[in-house]
Amino acid sequence: MKKSQSTSLVQLTELRQNKGSPILDEREIRLKISRNNDLKLGRVLNIGCEEASLKSIIAIDVSTVKIGISRLGEVHAVRGSTVLKEHRSVKISRTRPMIVLGEISDSQLSFELEEQLKNIKSARNSMILLDGDLNEMMSVSRPLGLTGFLNSTGSVLISVSKSFVNPFIRLPDEVDASPFIGEILNGRSPREYLVRLRPGSPLLKVEAYPEVELDELSSMLASLILIDGVEYGYPETLRIAHIYSKILQVEVLTLRCILQRKFGIEVLREIDNRKMLLGGFWS
Repeated sequence: MKKSQSTSLVQLTELRQNKGSPILDEREIRLKISRNNDLKLGRVLNIGCEEASLKSIIAIDVSTVKIGISRLGEVHAVRGSTVLKEHRSVKISRTRPMIVLGEISDSQLSFELEEQLKNIKSARNSMILLDGDLNEMMSVSRPLGLTGFLNSTGSVLISVSKSFVNPFIRLPDEVDASPFIGEILNGRSPREYLVRLRPGSPLLKVEAYPEVELDELSSMLASLILIDGVEYGYPETLRIAHIYSKILQVEVLTLRCILQRKFGIEVLREIDNRKMLLGGFWS
């Protein structure tokens, strides 16, 4: 009689039953330290509370959401919003959701950005805030003449990244918990900076277009702090723009009904095969 061979496979039911026993042994853990993502800072300046050199702060955000799948392919919705803040007034505008049949492309985002730029044609000497990657935004917005708009109005474009910045990064000795801006020497572009906008607040990465001197950019960020308020160390205008551009789940359901009733297009919820196959072991 052939002896059965032992196997290393473990039944999922056994894992659930033996909750008290650790799945991993400390001897099995491997540790590898990589220094590739360490930021190298150049010149650093403190951001002072001087008189605002800018007239207004403008924040633009565009949100997309996948509604589902139809016989015509993927179905998405796009919406943008603009927040214009001056010293004593705030103006908020947003577009109605635009339904896109097929994959989201730069042309749809470009169209929505163009709609938002119509709201700020009269803006002069302003800071325009965007959420996301500046290189992607400029490649999408170049056909809109955004570069010419910035030059003609004396405005500057600042992209703010919400991506995590290691709080244990080693800062120069002259930098304390107060607001500052520092050049990132090993960034993706020479326009990338590390900033803190509120005492003790999280660190943020920002990019500026067109390129400006560090002293001038520090003065602009001082205007941002005075006009915007930067609650929690993040521009309040950009946070409001994100909230107003967000497409809620109840709106997704409404858009599905509109497509079904008005256009006869049935939209099904996309099935996540990974979640279906792996269940609770996929999150």
